[in-house]
Amino acid sequence: MTLTNSVKLEAVDFSADMSEATAAAVVAEGAEALALEGAAPVINGDWTYSGTAEGRTGETPVNGIDLDGEPGVIYSGPPGNAVRVKVTGVDVDHGLIAPEAADTASVVLFKNNDIVAYADEGYAAELDAEPAIEFNLETYVGGLMVGDVLRVGIVGGGEETLDLDVALGGTLNIV
Repeated sequence: MTLTNSVKLEAVDFSADMSEATAAAVVAEGAEALALEGAAPVINGDWTYSGTAEGRTGETPVNGIDLDGEPGVIYSGPPGNAVRVKVTGVDVDHGLIAPEAADTASVVLFKNNDIVAYADEGYAAELDAEPAIEFNLETYVGGLMVGDVLRVGIVGGGEETLDLDVALGGTLNIV
């Protein structure tokens, strides 16, 4: 049996490093997207980086999180495609304020405003530890539509606003 009118879906690789973020304010039960290195938009195949990306779903918050207008990579490839996303070496520690017992944070991957995956390390409470806590995650994201935005961000899980420091050098890879 042969297939006719079939098209092989294939995305072009995208790779970038996280920018340093000093005193990134993450509200409890809220999120903040992390910027990628480089001032100009990076265009690579099916992906375009924007420091103020607007997602396909508009400004509709999901569980109180609205990241439209924050950094992310915008998909422009064939509808329905799936990609493997890997985030490695995102080093986070507590910034300006002393951590409280209820303050936690995790690095997550968003598709528009929806959380797709949490870091392998889950929520960390010892954010004042030396060295910084390294977060990593790997997942598949399917059902991509033109205009979808993927973002790496930090989600707060405590009762306070966290001022977190993110070191330069964590990596986002989309294959």
